[in-house]
Amino acid sequence: MSILGDLSQDILDNEFDGDTDVASSTAISGWLEANLGRLNSLIYTSFSGSGADLDLEAQSIHKELYLYHHYSKQARNSLRGITRATGEILSISDGNNSISFVNRNEVSKVYRGLANDSQARANQLVAHYNIYQAEPLQVGGIEGEFYTGQAG
Repeated sequence: MSILGDLSQDILDNEFDGDTDVASSTAISGWLEANLGRLNSLIYTSFSGSGADLDLEAQSIHKELYLYHHYSKQARNSLRGITRATGEILSISDGNNSISFVNRNEVSKVYRGLANDSQARANQLVAHYNIYQAEPLQVGGIEGEFYTGQAG
């Protein structure tokens, strides 16, 4: 299996507990492949295609980007009443005839909070990736003598 295929299965198994009603491995894999450009823009790489050879750090970042996308989409859908949780009855009382439904705004806030958490983790991972993967563009001063072989 490809790295993106393995990553999509990891997301499905570990983030959604294998629940294919939430998302399918194929759909996740398709999103991961289609959004490699976003990852490349963030971490200054050039991954491409389904056989992209992402290192572990890039996989972690791409996973958070997917989770941010997923939770943002769920927040929008919950406001539209599309997700499974909205519209379901939470409780029924017979004494004073009360019925409680899921509050769409509260569901949306929870998903929005999850999306913000994923975005914050992705931003932190991107910053660390860029700091630790960076190479010097120019060597000057005393250090330059060692690279050019010319001692002062």
